[in-house]
Amino acid sequence: MESFAHFALDEVVHEPGQELPGDTRHLAILAALIGCQGVETYRAVLPRALDCGLTPVMVKETVYQAVDYLGMGRLLPFLAATNDVLLERGVSLPLEGQATTTPQNRLERGVEAQAAIFGDGMRQAWKSGHINRWLAANCFGDYYTRGGLDLRQRELITFCFLAAQGGCEPQLTAHARGNMNLGNDRDFLIRVVSQCLPYIGYPRSLNAIRCVEQAAQEMEKQTGGNNMSKEKTLFGTGGPNDAYAKYFTGQSYLNPLTSAGVSICNVTFEPGCRNFWHIHRAAAGGGQILLCTDGRGWYQAWGEPARELHPGDVVAIPAGVKHWHGAAKDSWFSHLSVEVPGSDTKNEWLEPVEQSEYDKLP
Repeated sequence: MESFAHFALDEVVHEPGQELPGDTRHLAILAALIGCQGVETYRAVLPRALDCGLTPVMVKETVYQAVDYLGMGRLLPFLAATNDVLLERGVSLPLEGQATTTPQNRLERGVEAQAAIFGDGMRQAWKSGHINRWLAANCFGDYYTRGGLDLRQRELITFCFLAAQGGCEPQLTAHARGNMNLGNDRDFLIRVVSQCLPYIGYPRSLNAIRCVEQAAQEMEKQTGGNNMSKEKTLFGTGGPNDAYAKYFTGQSYLNPLTSAGVSICNVTFEPGCRNFWHIHRAAAGGGQILLCTDGRGWYQAWGEPARELHPGDVVAIPAGVKHWHGAAKDSWFSHLSVEVPGSDTKNEWLEPVEQSEYDKLP
């Protein structure tokens, strides 16, 4: 077992280009161990996962979500193992409930989750037979809507459940596409499979990578080559936009391209990310120009319809106009931000974009 420990805990973890943050890596590994029925290894890994930043709620939600993909018959030993480890660590059980739906709205909320992951074409799928209705109401309405994990994390662990149990390649390919729609791109999913490989073996890992490649190729054809990811931006992603994070919904990244004269930055938005309503103020001149370079996004001026943005689009924003801009819910988005010179220029940050209004955008 010494050679396995070296491989799984050192060589794989530190493989150049295949690293993952510790919490994400352990979330994927726990889900993979559930998928391949490795309950004793799961019990051994769980304390390390908790030490790496996973919360008890995140772990329990991972276990609960597995019910629909493995069935209670295969899942129950993992629930018992999870409770044992949490109690050994002094965690008081039961944990706070994470359900957000009711019997009355679970179908509606489940359909919304399906559409967010797979596209609006899923909105009518529940009507085609009782199994599809159960999928919408039970699998997505009862589980994907719960708290503790966000939608991207839930789609990630579903991918790991399917990859690890094998024999689910059509579903695995579909959920690879779902992950990509939510921003878990091809390169990220290959890193996930690589980190899970010591626990699920080479055959299932290679099958999973083949499904990821197939999903990426399908999306490439569908988007005409505009399948953007955080790592593939024309002017470079840069670092997290921490200085302005309080004025954004979701994660954005900033790469300054100039250090003097006209300010030009590349701004990258994860799927669903957008900035708050704001105004570029100036005594004279001023304003902003957006040069769209990657992905799909939105711009909206106050009182006007939202404008869909694609690479090559240009938005000239005069000083004094209240507006917001950001990514579509299913796509990364980048634009160059060119600050028009003026006197006494400053930004006035206002309220967030209403979630209900943003959700109406395709």
